[in-house]
Amino acid sequence: MTSSDSASVSTSTSAPPATAGTRLRRDVLFAYAAPAFSQTLIHGPTGSVIQGVYAKYFGVPLHDIALVLLVSSLFDAIASPVAGLLSDRYCAGGGTRKPWVLGGSLMSAIACWFLFAPSAPVTTAYFLGALLLTYASWASAEVPYSAWMSEITTDYDERTRLATWRGVAMYGGSMAFAAIPYLPMFPTPDFTPASLRATAVVAAIVLPLFATLAVIRVPSASFSTAKRAHGGAWTGIIHNRPLLRFALLFFLYNLASGVITGLLFFYLDSHLHQGRFMAGLFLLALPVSALAVPLWGSLCHRYGKQRAWAAGVAGTVGAVLLYALIPPGTAGTPWLVAVQVLVFLLFSGFPVAAPAMLADVIDYGRLRFGVDNAGTYFAIYNVMYKAVPGIGAAFAIDLAQRGGFDARLVTQSASGTTALLFTFCAVPAFLLAIVVPLLWYFPIDARRQRIIARRLKARS
Repeated sequence: MTSSDSASVSTSTSAPPATAGTRLRRDVLFAYAAPAFSQTLIHGPTGSVIQGVYAKYFGVPLHDIALVLLVSSLFDAIASPVAGLLSDRYCAGGGTRKPWVLGGSLMSAIACWFLFAPSAPVTTAYFLGALLLTYASWASAEVPYSAWMSEITTDYDERTRLATWRGVAMYGGSMAFAAIPYLPMFPTPDFTPASLRATAVVAAIVLPLFATLAVIRVPSASFSTAKRAHGGAWTGIIHNRPLLRFALLFFLYNLASGVITGLLFFYLDSHLHQGRFMAGLFLLALPVSALAVPLWGSLCHRYGKQRAWAAGVAGTVGAVLLYALIPPGTAGTPWLVAVQVLVFLLFSGFPVAAPAMLADVIDYGRLRFGVDNAGTYFAIYNVMYKAVPGIGAAFAIDLAQRGGFDARLVTQSASGTTALLFTFCAVPAFLLAIVVPLLWYFPIDARRQRIIARRLKARS
């Protein structure tokens, strides 16, 4: 890695970030993690439920849904970098990420109402418009929020603690979403338009509340440069090899995740005939995953973020293939529960390792190019996290349909079942297998990050 640079980095803070060796207080950790709860709550429907509800209850054609998911994902691929670039420029002028987090959270609350509580008639155009508005609102809040992590502390292990608390909050949001259909006001635990409307009501409360808590309690830092590198943000992207490697592995990882979540509703409902247990599966698996997040934090601390995560991804390859062996009907219920819990346990290493690794890559960019591109880098992260799963879902739905799968049939044909299982199991397993060596040999480990942090401190 190159350490020379002609630019100098000066740091101005509204509240000083923690330096290497300084432990963050728990109230700061809690306040930073809180918005992740509300953000994940509203991500729940768009991950694996919204397409099923709009198809089953509102009659939107399946091929239209695949197209909407693809278009909205491509839109998010533009909206997130724009939000990241604008927030970077705002911070370069002495501002912080806080106004973006608060304002974007308010916008997200409004957008989610249109998406989760639509008024008849619900058309393909309405679905597309509501989803685009939601993605734009999410980008304006979540990209600056994610970039904020790299500015709270420069310590390798403290970033792991931040990511661990944030990961627990994310699973808490997922559990809250899965629990909504079990409220006594609903006659069935199925995900329905009524339960989505209740999700919109909850989001309208927690989004602004938790964003305000973070704005009040969490320190911020704004990094400005005396001399910007030639080419600005693009230079910091194209010539940052650790970033490009991270983007590649994260793209493949989230593409695989999108394939799984995009077909999960159809796998449970059409193949296993266990669709009514979907929310219950989430409620069972998510608490176990949330409890596993601190364990992943400990593993990342002991073995390094990239090595621990690589081991988890390798295990996920085998776990995903087990879905194909589960028999339909109630006979397969115990096996379904076991595999679902295992998959969630292995996936729970991601929210700990991934953002903390990218924060280290941001430090490398600051040292190498003399520019703070945290917002732009985390915009890439958010595109991979949100837009790429949408692409994966659209690709998976289209591939399964072309192979003969028909969501309207109670009993699938042999070709339809084969197409569904191949797309749901084999495709993500192949993608994840490519990710393992890219993670295992990732260039920025604990030793190199601490060298980067020391040089940044000396320069500033």
